[in-house]
Amino acid sequence: MIKKTYHAFTKEAINSRTPTWAKNMFRITFILTSAITIFIAGTNLFSEEIKYECMLGLKALDAVIYGLSKMFGVEIKEE
Repeated sequence: MIKKTYHAFTKEAINSRTPTWAKNMFRITFILTSAITIFIAGTNLFSEEIKYECMLGLKALDAVIYGLSKMFGVEIKEE
């Protein structure tokens, strides 16, 4: 029988395998923020200063979501 133990925001979570839902959370966020960044960079709707600030904010959000996704872990043991 397989026993799964879930960890969150602990040392065990960092050393354990990242769950699929956390990986998907990061991937979806990365794709959306990248698409928005490309749109903002290519449009003339915003000034250069606003474009710069928005793109920095979106990429900072990527880093935060990536870090959060790594703070969850699944430890799988076979009994």
